[in-house]
Amino acid sequence: MLPESEFPALYRAADRTAVVNQRRLLTATSIRLSSLVTAAVCGAFSLVVGRLDLTAIIAAGAMGVALVTEVYLLTTRPDRRWYEARAAAESAKTLAWRYLVGGEPFGIDAFSGPHADGAPDRETGSTDEEPGRTADGLLLRRYGEITASLRTIGPISVIDGDSQVTEGMRAVRALPLEERRRQYITGRLNEQRSWYTAKAMDNERRAARWLLLVAAAEALGLVTAAVKAALGGEGPDIDLPGMLGGVAAAGVAWLQTRQHQQVASAYSVAALELGHIVVRADWPSTEAEWAHFVDEAEEAIAREHMLWTASHALSSD
Repeated sequence: MLPESEFPALYRAADRTAVVNQRRLLTATSIRLSSLVTAAVCGAFSLVVGRLDLTAIIAAGAMGVALVTEVYLLTTRPDRRWYEARAAAESAKTLAWRYLVGGEPFGIDAFSGPHADGAPDRETGSTDEEPGRTADGLLLRRYGEITASLRTIGPISVIDGDSQVTEGMRAVRALPLEERRRQYITGRLNEQRSWYTAKAMDNERRAARWLLLVAAAEALGLVTAAVKAALGGEGPDIDLPGMLGGVAAAGVAWLQTRQHQQVASAYSVAALELGHIVVRADWPSTEAEWAHFVDEAEEAIAREHMLWTASHALSSD
């Protein structure tokens, strides 16, 4: 299987950008929500030392931290940078796999003619279709379209010496059909299906844990509010219902940020669809049939990512 280091520079650079901005978003969001919960807890009671109310000072500091992180999230927009970089990385990856194994529009037959290397016809002086009409040239043009469409993250930093079409990619593309089929089934379809399955199960577990936490906070808030009402103000002067309400609200906000339930559902459907596709991987017997099969498989993978991108983009508007 082709190592990650042999994939195009655009994919690896966009993937790094996506990971960095996802980490920034989740870190800032967790700090903001933790600060708001801290402020709610400290605002629920008073601890006076001398002339200073320590809990009020802590609450004010927590609100200040929450405000700073909110300004950071609104000005730098790591969420949109994450989504756009991830979209660029996945687009680059699907193009790379199409090129690697001879899927449309990089079919082996489509670039096996007398001028597949882009050389001009000796009599007419023209190529098959257009200058540079090679698989490498088409891949580079498609990558150029991806980078030109970037709006929020600007140019993606590519490490010097990295290549958009590596020797490892050319070596895989030059393999016989059966070997390319094996590489695609093992390195793309089965690997992607296993990833979807594992991520779906992980997100289901995380969603269950957070929903349980939110439900517990809401239930305790209800009980403490009822007890406080029954005591008629004779109990301790601590706003437990407000504290627990803040915890529940933070849990709901975190769930909306991570969207565990929606992601788990989308990944489960994608894994099931890829399972159906893998069964048909041995059917194509010609290069043209194989190129069409790879196109269908990559479209199925792309649909899942388009749904993921659309759901996250809507949640950030």
